[in-house]
Amino acid sequence: MKRVIIYIAIMLGSFVICNAQKIEQRAMCGIFDKCVNRKYFNIETFYSLELNADSTFTFVINHQDARPKGVGKWKIIDTCFISLELEEPSVEECLTSGYMSERKIKMRIININKIKYKDVILKRKR
Repeated sequence: MKRVIIYIAIMLGSFVICNAQKIEQRAMCGIFDKCVNRKYFNIETFYSLELNADSTFTFVINHQDARPKGVGKWKIIDTCFISLELEEPSVEECLTSGYMSERKIKMRIININKIKYKDVILKRKR
């Protein structure tokens, strides 16, 4: 019974914290990036996300041999997530190394300066 009460308290607490942020779309505009070095494979990956005030974005992932890039519209969902919807690519773009296969990307807002994409935390560029 104690475990159930603790579990409910934790769930309610996280819900309240998430809703307490109330981040506006204008406040999230800016450039977020992160460079990740995979030690075992000696491969460096660079992530860059630019959120514009007009609800457009540019998301780039630099790998060793590829540079997928996506542009489209973004919006904040439930004050905790950012939804990125990429524009439909041209046939030429699909055949190059610049094709980003994910058409809808969901990122978690940690705070006004940090966004989490998969296991990578992107930080606001100063």
